[in-house]
Amino acid sequence: MSGMTKAGRALAACLLSTAIVSAPAPAAPGADGLLFRVSADKDFVADVAGGQAVPNFQDKVRIVPTGVSGGAIEWQDDGVLAWDAPGNIYAQRGTLSFFWRSRYPVGVAPFVLFRVGFSDHTSWDMAWLRIDWNGHGFDAFVTDANLARTRVSFKLDTPPAPDAWTHIAFAWDETAGVRLYLNGKEVARQDAKGDYDVGLDQFGLAGRTISPHQVQSRYSFMRGGDFDEIRVYDHMLAPADMAALARNEMPGAAPGTGPDAATRQAWLHRYGWEDKAPPALTAPVTAIRKVEFADAKDKKEWMWKATDGISETTWPGVYNRSRLPGRNDYFTLPDWNTYVEGGQALDLALPDEPFNRVEIRGAAYGSLDYAGADGAFKLLAKRRQGPVRTVDQFDTRRGGRLRFTNVAQETPIQEIWAYNVTEGVEPQGTVKLSYTIRSDVAPDYDNLAALRGYIAGRYPANERSTVVALPAEAPVRKRTGDVANPLGPTMPIVHVLIPSGFGDPPVAQPLMRAWAYGWEDMHDGLDGIAIDLPALGVTPGRDGLIPLNIQIKDPIWPDRDLIDVSVSVKPGQARTLWLDTRDRILTNDSLYLTVASAAPDFTARSLDGARIRLVFKDREQAKVEHIADRLNQVKDNWGFLVEEHTTSKRQRLYRRLFGDVSDLLRVDPDNLLGRYYWADMSYGAQGWPAFTQPQAPAGVPLWAFRQVEDMKLIRRFVDWWIDERQVPYGDFGGGISDDTDLTEQWPGLALMGVEPDKINASLRALIDAQYRNGMITNGLGTITTDELHSYEEGINSNSEALYLNWGEPRTVERLMATTKALGDRIILPNPNGHVHFATNWFSGTQAYREGPWEWQKPHSFMITHPAILMGVYNANPKARALVQGLADGYLAHGKPGGKDGTLSFPAEINWRTDAERDGDLAKAVGEVGAMQTFWASYRWTGDAKYLGPILSRVAQAGPRAIDELNENAIDVLGRRDDWGRAMTAQADRAGPVALRGDSGFAPYIAWQMTGDTHWLEELHAAAIQSKSQTLYMHTEGHWWSDRVDLPNDVLQRERLGGVALRRNYLYPGHTVSWRFAEPDGAEQVAILLPGATRDHFKVVAYNLSDRPQAARMTTWNVTAGHWRMASGTATEGGDSIAGAAAAKSVDLERSAGVDVVFQPHQTTVLEFTLDQATTPVESRADLGIGRDDVRVEKGVLHAIVHSLGGMDASAGTLSLVDASGAVVATAPVPALAAPVDLIPRTAEVTLPLPKGFKAQGATVRVGLDQPELTLANNVVPLP
Repeated sequence: MSGMTKAGRALAACLLSTAIVSAPAPAAPGADGLLFRVSADKDFVADVAGGQAVPNFQDKVRIVPTGVSGGAIEWQDDGVLAWDAPGNIYAQRGTLSFFWRSRYPVGVAPFVLFRVGFSDHTSWDMAWLRIDWNGHGFDAFVTDANLARTRVSFKLDTPPAPDAWTHIAFAWDETAGVRLYLNGKEVARQDAKGDYDVGLDQFGLAGRTISPHQVQSRYSFMRGGDFDEIRVYDHMLAPADMAALARNEMPGAAPGTGPDAATRQAWLHRYGWEDKAPPALTAPVTAIRKVEFADAKDKKEWMWKATDGISETTWPGVYNRSRLPGRNDYFTLPDWNTYVEGGQALDLALPDEPFNRVEIRGAAYGSLDYAGADGAFKLLAKRRQGPVRTVDQFDTRRGGRLRFTNVAQETPIQEIWAYNVTEGVEPQGTVKLSYTIRSDVAPDYDNLAALRGYIAGRYPANERSTVVALPAEAPVRKRTGDVANPLGPTMPIVHVLIPSGFGDPPVAQPLMRAWAYGWEDMHDGLDGIAIDLPALGVTPGRDGLIPLNIQIKDPIWPDRDLIDVSVSVKPGQARTLWLDTRDRILTNDSLYLTVASAAPDFTARSLDGARIRLVFKDREQAKVEHIADRLNQVKDNWGFLVEEHTTSKRQRLYRRLFGDVSDLLRVDPDNLLGRYYWADMSYGAQGWPAFTQPQAPAGVPLWAFRQVEDMKLIRRFVDWWIDERQVPYGDFGGGISDDTDLTEQWPGLALMGVEPDKINASLRALIDAQYRNGMITNGLGTITTDELHSYEEGINSNSEALYLNWGEPRTVERLMATTKALGDRIILPNPNGHVHFATNWFSGTQAYREGPWEWQKPHSFMITHPAILMGVYNANPKARALVQGLADGYLAHGKPGGKDGTLSFPAEINWRTDAERDGDLAKAVGEVGAMQTFWASYRWTGDAKYLGPILSRVAQAGPRAIDELNENAIDVLGRRDDWGRAMTAQADRAGPVALRGDSGFAPYIAWQMTGDTHWLEELHAAAIQSKSQTLYMHTEGHWWSDRVDLPNDVLQRERLGGVALRRNYLYPGHTVSWRFAEPDGAEQVAILLPGATRDHFKVVAYNLSDRPQAARMTTWNVTAGHWRMASGTATEGGDSIAGAAAAKSVDLERSAGVDVVFQPHQTTVLEFTLDQATTPVESRADLGIGRDDVRVEKGVLHAIVHSLGGMDASAGTLSLVDASGAVVATAPVPALAAPVDLIPRTAEVTLPLPKGFKAQGATVRVGLDQPELTLANNVVPLP
């Protein structure tokens, strides 16, 4: 591996052994087809392995002496054990066999026994093979190259006993389908033929996923078991062999048969040759240029995976309730990075250059249309159902757009290529390197070792025929044995290896001197590859043509093709191909290409003497395509990997990403966007590129300027997602569930006064989409999923809606429905009287309450968001009892021993037994949800006992932990002297360099404690840099929608006096909100609310514009009552009124407000102090009406009026108000009980419209003759 680049070393790490251990070498696979065997008698290292024998990942598993014979693997519920797949299992055909013991009783809850993952994919879980306990028996499937699953299911009459060993064997073959055996007997089969040719990543024991980006048992996928004698064979075993395996007696299985007629037919199907040959090469020299797409979109989402050169990735991704065969089962994906209506059409933009051919790999069928300069799409080609590879050649077009319209929405395209095919000659180039294929020479140079390993791991034995291309002078070693078929009968494919240089011969050879050849450390860039195809003497098809497929592999990632093109030649007719690939500045890695044919007698000898020339061009010219491609590859991969934050090179997706970004920065080390990506990938460990701060205009306070600049960046971010990603259906392309995470950032910005109507409309459209898509059933998610993702199925977005639509009946009643469902089925008192979550895996129709699924976990508490909001909104007794019950149940588990004398609380609690596990809640991942429960209980009762877990958290993490509380907790709890001083000292120690992203809480508190605005200047400078340098990634980088985040919580604290909402921070803590008269008014006024409490707050605002800015300030987390308002201006740099203040009395309460005006280029100070409290709003009655509650039929107004308050509503009045504000008609509203039982209380009121009444501008109003909880829900427009 001498002279390798970073990218090359990453490739080598991928393809060669991934671990070095002091263990005996495993036995090699034998003639019986046994590829892999783990006896588990001593350890987890495979006794037989065709690939890596040592586990790639291993955690919380052990060897126990109670196996079928000898040892066995004990897999804990949260353990993982995964081996690398290459060489150990193949997708085309095989058999997986093992003994399984449940260890504790099985029930109706399904769980995973065994997984095999794709080497790459577009779906998150990447499951290629899975074997499950399905709740009544066993399910098993394999996934074809086009996402459909060949699946079987079997029901047992009696579940297996916990201590009984069951033998399970599952076999697959792309020519026959699948077979499931239990204890040696076939119990289920599905006969099928398909395209199973895919790369595989890892296999083994992991509940949630085994994939190239994550190996994990987590959430509801935590159910272990015991395993013994894991075996993998390279073919579908015969029934007698299956029976022998079940007896654990089998010394060796009957070998698989070689290629037969069915295998040949599957081969033709794989390459699209079952019907016709691709276009013939009619000219002596044919030039084929790959025309790289300039853009690829599914609706508004960048969709590179159908154009990335990797056949395992597809357009579209996978839907969580998929229509594809075998996919929609008891494990429904909660996260799916796809539009609900995605997968219908793929839009591709072409550069301004000619093209005349499109090749497609994948099962998608439909129409391919083209639009030129006029923008009008016209049919270019039809693609019928059945073939998985097609070639369409047509008259030359230039630029424009292609659109593939799918008939079956989810059926995928694996790859789509545009080419320009012409007669031509290869360019002279700046340098040309020439090689000749020698089938009689061993491909044994050491710098080919990684590629030899890749071929052996990716391809079955009969698809591995390999040759080397060499210059005439190169030292060689002749092959021994059958040159044409060194591994026996083979399929018609030849792997051609070209060494990057010849300084890496195998050991024990003569010394080579005074000669060198190759592209190692080459300055110029690869322009393309010319191939002189010899006159082939193999069997043509019925049309007299010999179909060929040629793939040139990316030298740093052989799973990715630089070009993949299909052609035909006539027998005995030599042809030259000039393959104009995308330009590359080559690393020191060797090159690799494949040539496959439909001719059954095509072998390595068929290519003997073929000449290959590498043509190079000027480096600066070549850099353009190299940089563009590597940047797109980084962008695409990191946009996916952020979902799991993978940084281990043992995971193939990260290895690929690391190789791509290394190769980008090798060629263009100062590429700014590449540097941003690398800084993000390396989590800022190496620092970020230098940044120039925007400059404040003369006379403008720096804190004010930077606060507004910070907020403008957040607006740009939110606007981009609304304008560039949200579609008419309402979703953003994150399967709605991830989109609802994204929009947790919406309310805070809108409440700060930025585009409140646009943001609210966006949120409402998303919520409409989630209901249109059927995501809520009986108040909870429709799909059965875990404790965290159940919240993200629309429960969170319903909660978000209340912040911007206070009192809207539909929103309130949806939160009521969720709260009631939680109290009825999910959060229950246990046998000891403690209220805990009774399940961590549930839906609106199912709740699994057995074994590992009845543990309460920190993430369980997120779904209490609706109950917390109902406790705030109308003090609903059931909602508050639910939240306080959970808090009390947790407090019952408090024990002495926490840090600094605090109590210690367990991270997880078993509902049935009150057992505890996983350490201290104060240090647990996801504890923030539980903290919201304790804080809500404290605020509702004033009982200091609920602060116990919060104080424990602060003791463990320091005062920084109070950032998890949305209110101004330091002043609420009177902790300025200790927490405040500690945070100020922390800010002093950190300095401005450390203030990135959302880490501005310490300097924010330092400002609160000192009044020194330089802290705000520094924290916003850091935020501006962070947001500016990551904005591209969070927008045009097209990350998963739940992973984009430009934090605005410190801005909310400054401008609102507390945080209204931050993702997973549930209890609303904002004192005020803002609505400006001018559309951009919020971005003209910087605002501070230092030390806000419920009884006193101060507004310090600076207007940066040249005109007055009028605004409506609405109060929220304040005591309802009569307040004294003082207003005036402050001197420069001050925050107190200078001179005489204007004073007046105002009534403030939750959702009430006051109009204010901020004068230009002045610091305005508004100070509010409570004089006298009145009735708390949450205890009042409330009549409400929503936009969807009013309709007009035949001249009669029909209105549904809702009782939403904390007490019964007396009789009220419904009024019809014209555009001038005059009441023109009224109707009585009957008295309505309060919905204390969380069941809606409504009345339908009718009112005839007056003759000649003009509806335009009219409104419908409801009201009571008593103070109401809010007036925000009393008026709606007349439709």
